Amino acid sequence: MFFYTILTLPPFFLNLLCFIFFLYLFVFILRLLAPYFLRYMMRRMANKFEKKFTQEEEKKSKNYGDTIVEFDSNNKDEKEKDFGGEYVDYEELDEK
Repeated sequence: MFFYTILTLPPFFLNLLCFIFFLYLFVFILRLLAPYFLRYMMRRMANKFEKKFTQEEEKKSKNYGDTIVEFDSNNKDEKEKDFGGEYVDYEELDEK
């Protein structure tokens, strides 16, 4: 009997009733899922901050002006490259 009275309502009220029902349904589902979503976002943000903090600590641990030499272990078999040219010995000119 109740459903018959609902179906006899004008279309505007029937649409409004459906809208309110789905709105409440959406809010109910949102309340169930919100804690899990917030927990996921907080963990993600914490990981980003931790990663950024460790990168900053690594930068601070290096002293300004230090020379860092990194070797590439993959190029051991290749021939050594010649990075310079020939040595040129310049003579000093006598000043008169």
